[in-house]
Amino acid sequence: MTLAGRPLRNRIVNASISAHFGAENGIKEGQIHYYANRARGGAAMIVTEPLVIAPHQGHHRVIAWNDSMLDDLKRWADAVEREDCRLLGQIQDAGRGRHVPGRNYGAIGASALPDDLSWTVPHALTRAEISAFIESAANSAARLKRCGFSGAEISSGHGHLFHQFLSQRSNERDDEYGGDLEGRARLLVSVASAIRAACGSDFILGVKLPGDDGIPGSITPEMAAQIASHLVARVSVDYLCYAQGSHNRSLEMHIPDSSYPRVSYLSLVRELRKATPGVPVIALGRITDPVEAEAILANGDGELVGLGRALIADPAWPIKAKSGRARDIRYCVSCNNCWKTVISQKPIVCDNNPRVALADELDYQPPRAALKKRVVIVGAGIAGLEAAWTAAARGHAVTVLGSSAEVGGKTRLQAGLPISDSLSSIYDYQFVAATKAGAQFVLGRQATLDDILALKPEAVILATGSTMTWPVCLPRTLKAEGIIPDLRSAMADLIGPKGRKREKQRGTAVIFDMDHGDGTYAAAELLRDLFDRVVLLTPREHIAEETSLATRQRILRRFHERNIEYKCLVEPHWSDAFERDGTLGYASIFGGPAESIDNVSFFAYSTPRAPNDGLAAPLRAAGVAVHLIGDCKVARSVLEATYEGHAIGTTI
Repeated sequence: MTLAGRPLRNRIVNASISAHFGAENGIKEGQIHYYANRARGGAAMIVTEPLVIAPHQGHHRVIAWNDSMLDDLKRWADAVEREDCRLLGQIQDAGRGRHVPGRNYGAIGASALPDDLSWTVPHALTRAEISAFIESAANSAARLKRCGFSGAEISSGHGHLFHQFLSQRSNERDDEYGGDLEGRARLLVSVASAIRAACGSDFILGVKLPGDDGIPGSITPEMAAQIASHLVARVSVDYLCYAQGSHNRSLEMHIPDSSYPRVSYLSLVRELRKATPGVPVIALGRITDPVEAEAILANGDGELVGLGRALIADPAWPIKAKSGRARDIRYCVSCNNCWKTVISQKPIVCDNNPRVALADELDYQPPRAALKKRVVIVGAGIAGLEAAWTAAARGHAVTVLGSSAEVGGKTRLQAGLPISDSLSSIYDYQFVAATKAGAQFVLGRQATLDDILALKPEAVILATGSTMTWPVCLPRTLKAEGIIPDLRSAMADLIGPKGRKREKQRGTAVIFDMDHGDGTYAAAELLRDLFDRVVLLTPREHIAEETSLATRQRILRRFHERNIEYKCLVEPHWSDAFERDGTLGYASIFGGPAESIDNVSFFAYSTPRAPNDGLAAPLRAAGVAVHLIGDCKVARSVLEATYEGHAIGTTI
């Protein structure tokens, strides 16, 4: 396939992802590695993160509007293009859009109307400012071409500036850039026309359009089809792709998590491409598996397949798929921790790829250790498994001791909950890799000090996880009685090997939530399948505060749709009435009269976790080198577990 006369070696496109390595003093090496690795991994085309294409956009990203980073742009283009991969720079402006706390008092927009999330009110661009922006965008694209880029993509979705002009909900202008579709689309058409005129027909010009922004009175799929048809009738465009959601309560649509179906927007893409026959379309939206990608192409639902998060998790996805090694892919789990990190202006990370942007990231194999050791890993969760496969691959004699009959630890438990099954790909990959590398597994029994010492280890890695702490608002006498379980134990009883297998229960299920992680809310969904009513109590102002904004939106929407209740700024108050007739009291954290929930037949707590590090001191006393990783070190998330397991496995 060719675009603008430029050959593509396959149909895989690395969709634009903001990596946030920073560029205040030039492009960082991590950024070059990140893009070069995905080019070497087999992608046919890569669209960069948004570039600085106008003076008002600041200097925290790569600058393309002047010559200050000319050499950096050439180096970037060369690192990708020499791998037979086309590099396209993204033309974008956030406008009034903002999805981090606070407001942007320097924002621009179509009209002086507030952003739906941050309530930022932008400066409405004047005609002269619009003309200057169009010229700057075209000059930036021409500069990219001179530096060796194959093309540019205009990002007109996600609620950013072009989207704000296209939507009648955010564009109330009465000049030639507002009003009907022709007026609202004028900025986009003008920028696309100016880039084509400045760069010629041998420069790939793609446009990302809003397909469905999920906002009443804004851009529906029908309107998106009209916009696409209007655009391609006026400008020669080499491809189109469609983004969903906006800077609104519909932001969750932009990056569908595991609660969305696989290939989330295929039916929408299939319909929208009918509006622009003859123009290649990139299919986007939670495409994670080679079988899914191949089906899109085979069925004619898109000419190209856009992968974003999938190539963060494994840049070698394309070459592994081509060579029949799909089982070796580290799959995206759709957790959106990558997005959570980059919107915090930090370099991109991935739960299932601890080597993002390192020079040797691609299809990484650890170098052999100069000195082989006997290594015992206690704990077969994802931290221990990551340490196991990397240490064994380096030649160490690795034995993993796990208390459960199956690997995966608490991540396996969460993978058994609703909308969480994709997490299983983390420990599935790790276990296969560890077994291939020669690690030995002893599962199904709690390891004792004597068990460990009997193996004569030269190093011990403790990955024994953590335990939810007892809520201080409840009487400690209840802890000894075992009347109230922590949420993890309760879920294990419900869905474990000897659990009740999701049998329907009667009454109300209550969770006291001091965790605010997505596992707690997946558990609430399971309980809603089983009980007549589900209520969360939390002492915080909101729920899901430890999740990303997009994930939190999705949780809140699903809770609304499924009638899962939550009460904030409250704590449970214990009384004998719970055991007598299932009445649970709760009250405001600020005091005042208590209220109650009747007919409670399930009550569990989800709280901050304390490390299970009891083996550390006696092992050290026995003269053994001990390393703590994951929750056994400090209870955190999947991300830290895989990163710390990888770090110790590659250095021990």
